[in-house]
Amino acid sequence: MNTNSMKHNYLFLLILTVVFAIVYVRIFDPKLDLNGDNARYIQLAKNISAGLGYNNESINGLTPEGHFPPGYPAFLSAFMSIGINNLIFFKVLNGILLFLSLALLFYLVRKITDNAVLAFTVSLLPLFCPQLLHFSTIVMSEMLFLFLSVMCLFALFRYTGSSRNFWKSPWFYFAVIAAGISYYVRATGYAVVFGLLLFFLFRKEWKQLLASLFGCILIIIPWMIRGRELGGNRYLREVLAVNIWRPEEGSISTVGDFLRKVGHNFDESIIKGTKEILFPFIPVDYNVISGFLGVVGGLLILVVIFYGAWRLKPLRWAVIGYIVGTVGMVSIGTGGNGSRYIVPVAPVLFVCFYVGIYYMVKQFIVKKESPSFRSFPYAFLLIAMLMFPSLKTMGEMSKQPYPPAYQNFFVIAKEMQRQLPPRMVCCSRKPELFNYFADKMHAVNYKYTTDCDELLRDLIDKKVDFVILEQLGYSSTQRYLYPAIEANPELFPVVWHLPNPDTYLLRFDRQKAERKTGKPLKEEYYEQKEKEEKR
Repeated sequence: MNTNSMKHNYLFLLILTVVFAIVYVRIFDPKLDLNGDNARYIQLAKNISAGLGYNNESINGLTPEGHFPPGYPAFLSAFMSIGINNLIFFKVLNGILLFLSLALLFYLVRKITDNAVLAFTVSLLPLFCPQLLHFSTIVMSEMLFLFLSVMCLFALFRYTGSSRNFWKSPWFYFAVIAAGISYYVRATGYAVVFGLLLFFLFRKEWKQLLASLFGCILIIIPWMIRGRELGGNRYLREVLAVNIWRPEEGSISTVGDFLRKVGHNFDESIIKGTKEILFPFIPVDYNVISGFLGVVGGLLILVVIFYGAWRLKPLRWAVIGYIVGTVGMVSIGTGGNGSRYIVPVAPVLFVCFYVGIYYMVKQFIVKKESPSFRSFPYAFLLIAMLMFPSLKTMGEMSKQPYPPAYQNFFVIAKEMQRQLPPRMVCCSRKPELFNYFADKMHAVNYKYTTDCDELLRDLIDKKVDFVILEQLGYSSTQRYLYPAIEANPELFPVVWHLPNPDTYLLRFDRQKAERKTGKPLKEEYYEQKEKEEKR
């Protein structure tokens, strides 16, 4: 590489850094995100750093966490253990992970295509993707997963340039470890492992294939064993559920039901989600099934993406395997999330799509590369101009306060924390958010059942003291909780009412509920609660 070329690389990286800083500051939202999972990650990280293990605290003591993989909470707990427990810090940390991932992609595309302009544009465009930026400013696992997947690709690329035997190459071990750990961050880490194995398979490196497979199994199997001991594979249960948000609809029982679910998820997350990620200025309606033209357009985008992956010659099978694995897992997984599950692979999709466009134009239109054509990727930056208005909207939204319904919900949580004795149990639709503002309380969700008596028995089992009836916008509250309250108003006397919108703190009378449902409670439990309330 000559000196002039190195100067161009440093200049592009400098521009990438400056643009990232400007965009990130502009759209940064210092508030806690309202999805709930981020608050759960923070609480799990606190428990790890406090020596409580990977467990949740409940009225019955510590209970093992089996829903979220432990990778991201463990990552956060490393900082908490040295005294850093700050929401803003964790948000910015995710932004740094995004930037490092884009810088590594710049390096990879620059090395593989020998075109710094192309590498610059494909690593810059993701900075204008609202969905990607949103997840880089909240405390969620997507950015750590992105970084690990890109690190795996980076290690594989460096491995291809090594003349050592594979067992002497640190990059081989680096790739295997990054792939294995990615599974501990998100269940879709299987896609990274699949890409890793496909890489060695098509290189016909059989020893490396077996060694990497063995290494990944060795890394992954402890979490799989733990999951089995806690009641089986959660992801498998979600795959077999018709709708995890409506358990009463049961499990998939026929091949036709499974294919309908796969088709729906493929349309929602792959056809529409990929389109929303790459072209956020084009409206996407997730409530309507894609028509013929929508499906054709989405499939054409996928064709370009896979062609671009094919042109990344040293890594083509690793990237193709990663994308295919992601598409497969998203298609059989949980629906109703739009482009969310595509976000961790979004920068790779940007790279593959625009690399594909570049080489299609080169091969089928220009047919002969010239020095001027190497600057053609600058034209891709016109897309950034179309994406910019959405960033302006994000910036405006980041300065807004919490919606009124959430403000009421948080006020109740803070006042309960201040006025009530610790270890009281409160039921709400968003227990994670409640616990973030009232960590001395125990927060639980209600059971998703249309049987009012069954819901009441579940509240008794969970030893619930209070219930918050809110208007956060989740249909489950109207579908499950409200009918039970409406049918049994004597069990839920109003303690506090906040208007605009109406939000109620209700006392749950367990003794009456026990008599009504015929579910007895131990007398010593009431005596214990009376002592706690007196204290």
